[in-house]
Amino acid sequence: MIGGSLARRYARALFDIGREERQLRRVLSEIEEFAKALEASTALREVMQAGGISRRDQHAALDAMLEKSGFLETTKSFLSLLVEKGRMDVLPQILSALRRMVEEFEGIERVEVTVPMPLSGTQRDLLRTVLERRTGKKIVLEETVDPAVLGGLVVRVGSTVYDGSVRTQIHQIRENLEKG
Repeated sequence: MIGGSLARRYARALFDIGREERQLRRVLSEIEEFAKALEASTALREVMQAGGISRRDQHAALDAMLEKSGFLETTKSFLSLLVEKGRMDVLPQILSALRRMVEEFEGIERVEVTVPMPLSGTQRDLLRTVLERRTGKKIVLEETVDPAVLGGLVVRVGSTVYDGSVRTQIHQIRENLEKG
């Protein structure tokens, strides 16, 4: 929990600065890019997150990586702050919190959809349109294929779940028959 609140505080600070500078989407993109590079390189990750490596050496490694990145000074300063405070290990949580904040600010809602087989383009577009009308937000669908759903779909919008799966309908029929 402490890591979550810490990550939200860092994300909120970066969000506020990015919004003030009118570079919010670019800041998010640069943090995503750095996080991918950190995840892809075991050596870089070890240098950035190891307790036994001096802050000076960590800063040197960060500077070398960012030298030709074209990142905004805001992004560079933020990453340097994470190194200085020994918080680079919290970057994935910070990124997740920052992404949520940016999407909320832009009126974007991520919706999880679980289906028994992949949706066609037409089905995806229709579902997105219906959900956009219902929520009043721009919808980004995150599709998961789960054959156990059997048919229909399960949609999660925030904390609300719409379960129209055949699996659930069969379960409800079974419960009703058992109750008599």
